[in-house]
Amino acid sequence: MSNSQILNIQMSHFKSFLNRSIAKKLRKIIVIHGVGEGVLRHEIRKELDIYHPSFEFQDASYDEFGYGATEIRLVK
Repeated sequence: MSNSQILNIQMSHFKSFLNRSIAKKLRKIIVIHGVGEGVLRHEIRKELDIYHPSFEFQDASYDEFGYGATEIRLVK
């Protein structure tokens, strides 16, 4: 698979997880995207900026998750 195909699959899983979390009325989720070159992290945050601008996000706690995770607060 190409890198773009892999990214498309990862983003599909993220969107599905996010939609399930919204449906369950969760207040906060942690998404582990890994460190790498930051492509997946960038795409996740771009998705949130465009389609969910009311959601707040930041790097997740280093003590709990290390590098490579984003905390998303599902507030409206």
